[in-house]
Amino acid sequence: MESRGRKRIIIEKNITRENLIEVLMEAISIHNINVQDCKYLIDYYKGEHPIFKRTSDEAGYNSSINNKVSINYAYSSTRDIVGYTFGKPTQYTPTSGKYRKDIDELSRILAYEGNSLADHEASTFASICGLGYLCMLPSSELLSDYMPDIPLIDRSLDPLTTFTIQSARIGNPTLMSVTYYTDKERTYFTCYTDNKIYYIVCRGNASLSIGSDVRILETENPIGLNPITMVQNNAFLMGDFEVATSIFDAINQLASDTLNDVENVIKSLLVVVNSELNENVVNKVKVNRVLELISGEGQGQADAKFIYNQLDAMGMQNIREYLEEAYKQVIGIPDRKTRGGGGGDTGDAVKLRDGWADIEIVARIKENYFKYAKKKQLAVAIKIMKLLNLVNNNFETKYIDIKVPRNNTDNLQTKAQAFSTLNGTKTLHPSDALDIVEITTDVDTKIDRGIKFWQEQAEREKQLNEKNTDTEDNKEIKTGQQQKNQYKSRETSRKKRKSILGGKII
Repeated sequence: MESRGRKRIIIEKNITRENLIEVLMEAISIHNINVQDCKYLIDYYKGEHPIFKRTSDEAGYNSSINNKVSINYAYSSTRDIVGYTFGKPTQYTPTSGKYRKDIDELSRILAYEGNSLADHEASTFASICGLGYLCMLPSSELLSDYMPDIPLIDRSLDPLTTFTIQSARIGNPTLMSVTYYTDKERTYFTCYTDNKIYYIVCRGNASLSIGSDVRILETENPIGLNPITMVQNNAFLMGDFEVATSIFDAINQLASDTLNDVENVIKSLLVVVNSELNENVVNKVKVNRVLELISGEGQGQADAKFIYNQLDAMGMQNIREYLEEAYKQVIGIPDRKTRGGGGGDTGDAVKLRDGWADIEIVARIKENYFKYAKKKQLAVAIKIMKLLNLVNNNFETKYIDIKVPRNNTDNLQTKAQAFSTLNGTKTLHPSDALDIVEITTDVDTKIDRGIKFWQEQAEREKQLNEKNTDTEDNKEIKTGQQQKNQYKSRETSRKKRKSILGGKII
């Protein structure tokens, strides 16, 4: 791959029906360059590495030795970075309590529609290719006679068949987004702007030509917003492992040559000096693995030895460790090895030593670009829900805070102690203290629920104490009444005995 990073498609003109084909032809010429790079990176991610194209001559051994080994660090790096950053579903929290119900309804619908899966797929494409795409559309069931439970469609789109056209103005706002598919004879384009939807059919494989064979259908965009958003991996639209492919190739070559070296020893050439072996002797040697030599008359001492070149094992190990360490530093992957330290290493010391701070930096950078794209997608979702009267008409994305949870429970005891210490200073609000220690991403909601719970708990304890007090008072009253009744009973019995015995009680 010659280039690093994808090229943005920037057009310095307004898009109309009259110049639509011209704009698409210009955009596709750039898109096709990006597609070639994306295909290479996706294939590399799936394990198609240059080492498998190496010939025996390039291996430098005899024609029968050419081992090809691939250690797919591209796959593991993408898996670790995306899994660490977006391993948990995105959370939507209110910036104020005014629209909490609307946010809860939005979260419920997106969770049921598989919002986390779409985010993960788009982030994986962005990690590999440098860009991915999210698409938010109204459900096709809205055209039926009843209201569907889930009125949204949330999907990720393939960067090989999707692209966005950006304006040359400051900020490069999106002018039009395009997605397409191809059958055996024709290519079908769907182009979105904020106001229009264009359906284009042309002959050929994703190539347009102005002529009678191009058909265009234009409709109004009922949402009023472009439903396709590009998810950037960074400012240069570059994949995570893209800068380390040369290191991966070197590691693969080193691993392959190590096996070649082993096989070279096994298949080394036996050289016999001052003796001549006939075919029967050679066959016997191959079977029994034993060779007996006798010097002929007038010849020197007979000798036999294997000839092979063997690389220094310690040197190869040092080179391999150096390359592995280099790729981890370049990409930002933690080290699985324990590099010193003792049993007292905890918390931030381990993170800094083993590289976990590096992957956290990578995750925070990716999170900023992801949130930027996600806000645009939420704007489309809210607009659809407003048209269906499912949320308040004044509800907007500015009332939503997007959270990407990661390692909230790491070092929980240390965080709890820090939270207790911050609260003990009595200078910070509890929500600010929670935000500092990063125990939760939904600080305000957790505090509100906690306050409500402990208020209810205090009310229950108060009612229970009052009930217990009433019980004790009733018990005393009951005890006094019982004593009084017992006295009356004894007095009645005494009078009865007195009357029976003629006024005398014995």
